[in-house]
Amino acid sequence: MVVRSEESRRSALSKLVSAGLGLITAGLAGLVGLVAAPKASATTRRWRAAASIFDLPPKDPFTAVLADKHADGWYETRKEQVVFIDREGDGYRAMSATCAHLGCRVRWESSRQQFLCPCHGGVYDATGQVVSGPPPAPLTVLETRVDTAADSVLVRL
Repeated sequence: MVVRSEESRRSALSKLVSAGLGLITAGLAGLVGLVAAPKASATTRRWRAAASIFDLPPKDPFTAVLADKHADGWYETRKEQVVFIDREGDGYRAMSATCAHLGCRVRWESSRQQFLCPCHGGVYDATGQVVSGPPPAPLTVLETRVDTAADSVLVRL
């Protein structure tokens, strides 16, 4: 009987040690997850100063490069977005320079008065509407407003 009693004690001790190690491992895994996981950032749109109203040419769109810090997990990078700012009546219009087809950057061709995509031949008119080529949609129009104190056009990104 002494042998059975000793076996049951060893078995109980083995189960107790295994359960304890399991709890410790689970606790450590939870702590590592909290520390190592990047913070989820809510994507909020905000107003960005894009150009001075005095810098805008009278006929052609103005190209503005807006840089923003972007947190990507542990790394912080600069994310650049190119927009075109143009006069529209008494106000201003801003359009993304990203082609709606595959995301290439379009350029303004002054002699043709059109935006051209160098990747697959997409053509947009001065208002951003598709004239020809593969783009399935017009250029994205962005909200604008004027900051009268700074004489600048703000774009909401």
